[in-house]
Amino acid sequence: MLQPRDLKGRNAISYARWSSGKQAQGDSLARQTKNAETFCSTFGLILDRQLVDDGVSAFKGGNLDLEASLGTFIADVKAGVIPSDTVLLLENLDRFSRIHPMDAQPVLSELLKTGLTLVTLQDQRVHTYTDYRANFASLMMSLMSMQAAYEYSAKLSHRVGEAWSRKAEKARAAVASGGTRIKVAKVPFWIDRETNELNGRADDARLIFELAKEGHGQQTITQMLNTRGIPSPSGKTWAQAVVGEVLRSPAAYGCLVLKGEEVPGYFPTLISETEWLATRQRTKARRHSRQVGRTSNLFSRMVHCGHCGSPMVLTSSKKGGMSWGYFTCTGKTFKRTECTAPNWRYDQFEQEMIDRIGFLAVPIPQDQTGPDLSRELEETIGALEAKRENALAGALDAETAETRKAFSGKADELTRQIEAKRREIVVIRENDARYRESAAAVVDFEMDQEEIKRLAEEDRKGAQGLISSLVQRIDLESDSKTLRRAVVTMRSGYSHSLVFDSTGEPG
Repeated sequence: MLQPRDLKGRNAISYARWSSGKQAQGDSLARQTKNAETFCSTFGLILDRQLVDDGVSAFKGGNLDLEASLGTFIADVKAGVIPSDTVLLLENLDRFSRIHPMDAQPVLSELLKTGLTLVTLQDQRVHTYTDYRANFASLMMSLMSMQAAYEYSAKLSHRVGEAWSRKAEKARAAVASGGTRIKVAKVPFWIDRETNELNGRADDARLIFELAKEGHGQQTITQMLNTRGIPSPSGKTWAQAVVGEVLRSPAAYGCLVLKGEEVPGYFPTLISETEWLATRQRTKARRHSRQVGRTSNLFSRMVHCGHCGSPMVLTSSKKGGMSWGYFTCTGKTFKRTECTAPNWRYDQFEQEMIDRIGFLAVPIPQDQTGPDLSRELEETIGALEAKRENALAGALDAETAETRKAFSGKADELTRQIEAKRREIVVIRENDARYRESAAAVVDFEMDQEEIKRLAEEDRKGAQGLISSLVQRIDLESDSKTLRRAVVTMRSGYSHSLVFDSTGEPG
């Protein structure tokens, strides 16, 4: 069984998680960060970076979703984006998951099977797949820890559920008696918190429903609100997600919802329930009509504006009786930024990407001196460690405080040099491993290219999934009116630059 001292020199990533806003305001992050830093300092690991999931529940498995930091990390480890010799630092196993151990254990095992090492800082246990297979007691200890975390969260969830039910009953009683309303954490922006009456923003909220009734979609409504200079609930520009939240809010017809418990008539009505339901039906119909038939955008959620960093979405316009698709910057469209990036013709962009996907996946040739450099650095580290030992010995034998301080300072400086050299070795080994892995996968990528071409015609949803497994991000840039460039970052870690002409056609 590995001990913490056996991990010396390895690259570490720490993970911190908490599920509530109150914990975020406390010392959760500071405590979990300090524990990780102390462990690395004590046992000689290199703390590369920290992953954080703020306000994400592990009881419902939210932190294992791809939208969460941990979920993305697990996917990257399995895909080979993150080296398998990385050490993941957790405060305890309940940071990893609080779902039922029968569901959590397979996820943990699959992660450890990649070769990743996990350390729980509270007990300083080193978890590896090899140890779990060889020592049944180690596996049982982890299962018992997961079971305890699950049972605690289940009891807490039950108590919280009962508390919300009691709060909903009080709210209904207040409505029935006309008494004082209960305190709720968040009220709609068109309601005055003190009086529980409509405020001066009620007309702005009604306008959103009126625009939706006229047939405008959320994206168009967002643009219209920002064009008219109407502030969002936070006082800034509107985002499409916020418009969607307003249109979905039962508070519009006066209903308060507390964790699934409805309290009708709690707020003054903005519109009738019938009008609200009609708006919801129109929104669902628009979404359904977009999803019927072929998947339009094969690069959904991958494309970003190279100028302001905002996501770029597929929009369409009619010209000469034809409908054309364009990538447009949401920062510019919704006026959240001062971006003036031009639109990109989608059909030409898609064709070029499909034709070049195999080329993009081929690894960039690198200098084959990685192993030699690594050996040289190891020799340099050995010499530096010898010098450090001499400096420490000098500090112990020093007769004056000033001499001792000088030797200690020298030892600290040598330690920093050693750590820097170790980081260089890690980078060299990562690049070498990534190159070898990518080189071996070129044939697979070429097969994927042919498959993407076929799926783009026969199964666009399947093509979208396959492209997503290869491409991590695409940034579209325009240096001038005549030069456009797409910077494509592959999941292998390599980036490529494709140059297009002024019409969006590849050059």
